[in-house]
Amino acid sequence: MSSLRVGYLFKKKYIDYQDKKYEIFEFVDYVSGIGFTNTNNNDICNVLSGNNAGVYASFINEDANEGEYVFLSDDIDKAIKDNGNRVDFIAIRKNRISSTAKYYLRNDKSTGLTQLLNKDLISYLQKEDKKGQSDFDEGEFEKTSDISSMYSSIKKTIISQDEQIMQILTALFKNQKVVNSDLDMDLIAKLKENILIYGSTGTGKTEILKRISKLYNIPIVIEDATALSETGYQGRKITDMLEDLCLAADNDIELAEKGILVIDEFDKLAEKSGDSQSHVSRLGVQRSLLKLLDGTLFYFDDKKFDTSKLTVVGLGAFTGITKGDDYKQLTTDDFMKYGIMRELIGRFSKTIAMNPLSKEDIIKILKESDFSPLNTYKKLFDMLEVNFDFSDEFIEYIAELAITKQSGARSLKTVFDDCISSALFRIFAGEYSSISLVKPDDENNKPYVLTKTKEKKHGFFGRK
Repeated sequence: MSSLRVGYLFKKKYIDYQDKKYEIFEFVDYVSGIGFTNTNNNDICNVLSGNNAGVYASFINEDANEGEYVFLSDDIDKAIKDNGNRVDFIAIRKNRISSTAKYYLRNDKSTGLTQLLNKDLISYLQKEDKKGQSDFDEGEFEKTSDISSMYSSIKKTIISQDEQIMQILTALFKNQKVVNSDLDMDLIAKLKENILIYGSTGTGKTEILKRISKLYNIPIVIEDATALSETGYQGRKITDMLEDLCLAADNDIELAEKGILVIDEFDKLAEKSGDSQSHVSRLGVQRSLLKLLDGTLFYFDDKKFDTSKLTVVGLGAFTGITKGDDYKQLTTDDFMKYGIMRELIGRFSKTIAMNPLSKEDIIKILKESDFSPLNTYKKLFDMLEVNFDFSDEFIEYIAELAITKQSGARSLKTVFDDCISSALFRIFAGEYSSISLVKPDDENNKPYVLTKTKEKKHGFFGRK
């Protein structure tokens, strides 16, 4: 039985302090997730929202195993009530984060957590957390962020976009050099670039920025443009995004002002003529973004946020803006016809078009990318002690299926899961010792061949 959950995501660790061992829970985020009971009868939460989406975390209880993440469920009804009886997860998350401490201990009854109050221990934990992490010192930028290493790392995941990755990293690094310099503010404004990255769905736009956010040593947040609304309408505001950036910078406002704000699904802000479903506030949001890009003071809570040094990155597929999938010849007029204000598109001095993915590119992703389903499933089958192999014909078959879905690399996991899902039950049951992935034919319409184990095993969950 599964259910929607909201609650607190923690990282759990054990430390030795003054000859005593402590089980510490460090607050990470307030998230939504799907709760379910696995085959071992343990409660698990699959996190759906935030930067840690996809994490599997145990619920806090007596049987919780030691792991990197754990989840403490919140009372949904109470959370809504505390929010003035409004079902608004963004507002609920904001309120919960503001009232949550950083460190907790398991309470005596093992049914929840209790805030850690030992100031000496907290001070020790804060010092430990800083070890191996940069203090974001402006003068140490070159030492804490290596553009060559980041480029090499991202290339292992994002295939056939080498030049685009290089351009994005170059623009971001240049901006950081500029905003951390002693140059005059007018000169900084002329040198700093806001970046617009566009191209077909599944070419890696969002994934590149996600990878950068994990590697880059400055605060970065990725926001969804579809949630934005003009002031006076219900929805996310510009200041909500800036507040998230402050949280990413541990409430260091000066650090946040030099951070990177990524606005995903940027093309969804387009105001298209004759669109009966067009949202009345889209043009209002575009106008609000003009102020953000120009460098303006925004006020929220007790904070004053100056966006003069902020780097803004827009990501969008702009589906239908060109007849083919080659976006490199787009002009300002093309974006205007699509529904983006001339003034807004003009604020993005750096525009980067992603390469369209051919069948050969899809095959290369399957074979080489760190996130290829072939490589991720290989790790799973190695863990299950199941032999795993595949033919070149199978790779071509998968690539052709992915292309028909017109979602680029994004559809690879879906296609691959569909091919293999019917075999997983028997493998988990311990009935088979190997699986070979093949292109289906008339005699065998399944894209795999299974080999039975010589002796019946007790299944994956029964193995020690």
